Amino acid sequence: MKNKLFNHTQWRLTLLFTSFLIIFLISFILITYFSLLSIVTNDQKEKAIALANEEMEDHREDLFEWYFEGKRKKHSKRDVLEYKPEARTFYFVISSDGILIDGDENKPEIRSEILSHIKNWQPEENEVKRISIHLEDGSKEDLLLSGRPIFEHGSYLGTIYAGTNISEETEVIQTLLFILIVLSIIFIAASALLGYWMAGRAMVPISNAFNRQKEFTADASHELRTPLSILQSSLEVIEAEDRENLSPFSVTVLDDLKDEVKRMTHLVNDLLLLSRTDLGKEQINKDWFSITNVLEKLQRKFQYEAEKAGVHLSASLENEVKVFGDEEKITQLLFILVDNAIKYNVPGGDVQVSAVKDNNQIRIEVKDTGVGIPLEHQKRIFDRFYRVDQARSREKGSSGIGLSIADWIVQVHNGKLEVISGEEGKGTIFSILLPLTK
Repeated sequence: MKNKLFNHTQWRLTLLFTSFLIIFLISFILITYFSLLSIVTNDQKEKAIALANEEMEDHREDLFEWYFEGKRKKHSKRDVLEYKPEARTFYFVISSDGILIDGDENKPEIRSEILSHIKNWQPEENEVKRISIHLEDGSKEDLLLSGRPIFEHGSYLGTIYAGTNISEETEVIQTLLFILIVLSIIFIAASALLGYWMAGRAMVPISNAFNRQKEFTADASHELRTPLSILQSSLEVIEAEDRENLSPFSVTVLDDLKDEVKRMTHLVNDLLLLSRTDLGKEQINKDWFSITNVLEKLQRKFQYEAEKAGVHLSASLENEVKVFGDEEKITQLLFILVDNAIKYNVPGGDVQVSAVKDNNQIRIEVKDTGVGIPLEHQKRIFDRFYRVDQARSREKGSSGIGLSIADWIVQVHNGKLEVISGEEGKGTIFSILLPLTK
């Protein structure tokens, strides 16, 4: 599929399909991740709360004994803490004055950090705290803590804290998230390739129909050139032999016929050119030529048309500048722009053509003081058959394809065509940038 329009459409369809797929996969990943995280977290919270309640039932008597009797005894943490390396849960019984009086643990090295986190913390009913502790080897322990404060006749005796290690669950969830992301990236890449292929397949019948239409336009335009040429020649013969014998009305009809045939011939030639460009059959013969000479010839050619329209045409040219390109196509490009500048000008208006060197390129400007181009139309003026003012364009004999041809000519010369137009009635500037090198 060589047509630029269809390639662009294929990429847009692929991008649209892939975008929807990305949105779907991201939503799926987020829903899956947070749902699983919520389920696991809630389950672990319930276990932590249940463990705290269980330890409270088992060890609240320790707090009573300590509060009422044990203060006179000296305790060592080695005596009161039981080491259980295989267990995933632990508990601490801490008195109201912050003394650890009982408990068991599976990692003594993290005891001090746990105690710092729960210091002065009196958990409310069913309250759970999550903490993360970084170990010296670079690993991390994720813990869920809960607790039950113990009171007796309004006096705070202490708190029984219980915790569970959820590092494995956290690691499993994070691994699952990583796997989902990797699989999604692979799936998106594969789907993008598949989408591009499917979009290409879907565009085949449209492309074929479009190519048949282009071939028909090219064939029809080519076939119309001969009868139009014959018609033009016949009208010229009639005018040469019998114009003096014709009535004024017949002379007017003859002139109108000549104008219409001329307009139709110009339109057919433009359609044939566009068809050839679409089919890639239009030849571009590039060589060095003087752009200065082209502009001078153009000024002489349009001088009569400008005077007839009441427009002042002027040209500001530097010394002779040579450009590498197709002289015939560049001349046609400038013909289109100058012709439009005169057609859509106002009586007493100006058309200025200038050409100056700009680094390694030449800037050609066609500036007029005409009706201007409204901002909302400027993006579409290079579209085929698009006319800003339908009635005025018909009156001026415009087909709406001149600027399309101009844009194509600039593109095949690796140049740039810009339009600058302010408010309606303030005139227009068409600026052409062409490289000076091959």
